Amino acid sequence: MVEMKTAARPMGRRPPGKWTGSKFAPKKKVCPFCASRAKIIDYKDTGLLGRFISDRGKIEPRRRTGTCNRHQHVLALAIKQARHMALLPFVPEHIHLQGMVPPLNLNPVPPVENKPVEAAAAPAAVPPSVETEASA
Repeated sequence: MVEMKTAARPMGRRPPGKWTGSKFAPKKKVCPFCASRAKIIDYKDTGLLGRFISDRGKIEPRRRTGTCNRHQHVLALAIKQARHMALLPFVPEHIHLQGMVPPLNLNPVPPVENKPVEAAAAPAAVPPSVETEASA
């Protein structure tokens, strides 16, 4: 009887050329501040800082945004400074009031109907004594 020799491989190792897990390799995230060569992150730029805040009002982590360590630290300081200056909200209720994120109401309140405003009374006529003094 002939013995077949198989290539022995250690347990726990995958064959070369095979990916583990998902079908596609994860995309490498690039820091948006390094890519744009930003010199500073300004606390007054609320449009930029708002992208790095979740709908719950929390600062997004590095693993989600792709920022590098240095820029994440500066970004967090800028967000905290903007919150202190009341440019950004601290809590989700304020986010919904500012209109950055739609409200999370399960039971929405029906809209209030606007009633037509009654025509204002005609302006009081100028007394004739004032008209004669002005024309004279």
